[in-house]
Amino acid sequence: MSIQHDRGGLTAEHKQRFLDDGFLLVKNVLSQHAIQPLMDELSQKVEEGTQAAVEAGILDPSKTYDDEPFETRLGLVSHACSDPDWIWRNSFSNQKIRTAGMFTLRTAPELLDVVGSVIGQEILAHPQYNFRAKLPNQDITVIPWHQDLAYLIPEEAGETLVVNVWLPLAKAYKENGCMQVIRGSHRFNLIDHNYQAPTPGHTGGKGISETDLPPGDIVTTELDVGDILLTNERVVHRGLPNRGRTVRWSVDTRYSQIGLPTGRAHVPGFIARSEKNPDSVAISHQDWNRQFA
Repeated sequence: MSIQHDRGGLTAEHKQRFLDDGFLLVKNVLSQHAIQPLMDELSQKVEEGTQAAVEAGILDPSKTYDDEPFETRLGLVSHACSDPDWIWRNSFSNQKIRTAGMFTLRTAPELLDVVGSVIGQEILAHPQYNFRAKLPNQDITVIPWHQDLAYLIPEEAGETLVVNVWLPLAKAYKENGCMQVIRGSHRFNLIDHNYQAPTPGHTGGKGISETDLPPGDIVTTELDVGDILLTNERVVHRGLPNRGRTVRWSVDTRYSQIGLPTGRAHVPGFIARSEKNPDSVAISHQDWNRQFA
């Protein structure tokens, strides 16, 4: 079940539903103004990757699909390459970019309003975040069942509520690999992640075996651009295979309270909102990048 976004954040009832279920699908949160800068950056990366493939001799110059829209072009040019994973491997396998567009999206006020209604107004943009380009019929980008806490250091962050915001940059539906979650599975402790992906270079190398899954309703969360899926660090979820015709472009960006352990102590996040110390809030992606200097 999804809810419509109320400007200013979640209601008390919706927050409780998130805490009870471990996830919440919220419709019409983000404006195109918040999303478009990152989409423009990624479109430019598609163009650069396409031209590099032509120059490398693995893509016919007549098959660059210049007029195709954002949600289809990367899939079409990749399929036309003699090595279909070449552009993805060279341009998109690094899923962490600290650009102006990513910063704009991660700090969108309407997004922080929703997150703040769960964790309060002292918000750290968590060091763990990704953009993802899941191509049609690309096995290495299929994410198995997992809990986000397993990809952090549980001994450090096991008591921290980490809110993950998963959002599509193009419509996400069952056929092109949207997310599935198991309702109530966050009530269980960290489950052994014994599943190892068989494909070399897989983006989700470990997960939970089917035999170890906890009980609960499996919910398929189809989202339009502007919708978001909130999950916490323990709820069991996965991304389905992309068997559609569009690229499943998405971002997962996490948030936690300032000062709490992130499980990624060696990687800085940045302060996205603070009522107690507003001067500490990052103003631009340059502020974010300076922490890595």
